[in-house]
Amino acid sequence: MERKDGEDGTPTLVCRGRLNLESANMFRQEVKALSSNHDVVLVDMNGIGAVDSTGLGSILGTYVSAKNDGCQMVLVNVNSRVRDLLNVTKLATVLTVR
Repeated sequence: MERKDGEDGTPTLVCRGRLNLESANMFRQEVKALSSNHDVVLVDMNGIGAVDSTGLGSILGTYVSAKNDGCQMVLVNVNSRVRDLLNVTKLATVLTVR
């Protein structure tokens, strides 16, 4: 995972690989560190090849945590495979996905 700042100062967390049991905690920690200091955090999901149930739970829990911090977590560049998973699980109706 890599942090980048947009021209307007909005941070983007660029994710790569798999979002699973091994990486879910790091994902939560990275977003938490950004959400406490920003109104919006973008999470670039283009490099995510697979998401398991732990990864889905991490996305939802992190989204709620960011919202409680007064921050909007937005999933961007979501590839078709992950988008299909979010649609099947109905998480696309809960999360902000662009």
